[in-house]
Amino acid sequence: MKITDAHLKTIYAHAKETYPRECFGFILGHFDDGGQARQIISGTNLNTERDDRFEMDPHDFIRVERDAEDAELEIIGFYHSHPNWPPIPSQTDIDFAWEGMFYLIVSLHKGRPFNTNIWQLTEDKPRRFEQTALVIVDENALDGDQQE
Repeated sequence: MKITDAHLKTIYAHAKETYPRECFGFILGHFDDGGQARQIISGTNLNTERDDRFEMDPHDFIRVERDAEDAELEIIGFYHSHPNWPPIPSQTDIDFAWEGMFYLIVSLHKGRPFNTNIWQLTEDKPRRFEQTALVIVDENALDGDQQE
């Protein structure tokens, strides 16, 4: 998936803001050419029980999906943070993942972004994630107009 440095900085800022709890958000763009992120929208983590889990607010999803359609974009993935843990999917991440979507996970160490990986579910059984290439591009390198 292609993403700009500015978009990553937006995700990192959200992750630092919510640390030591997980953050959650949406990646909007297009699936063509391996996925192109065009817009990042922070979401609300409804999970108040544990710092190492997130729960998407369904109202956020409906609002973001409408906004994406209005902008001629689609939700191509989600991002979340792993405070003090590597950016690899947990069993919970696998259990709740949607096929076809990109999952960007940023790890934080002592509140600072440390590493970032992107994943997609495989079509194989049993359910598992496969790491995908995360390509950081200049916003001018993306086709069409760049939206922030």
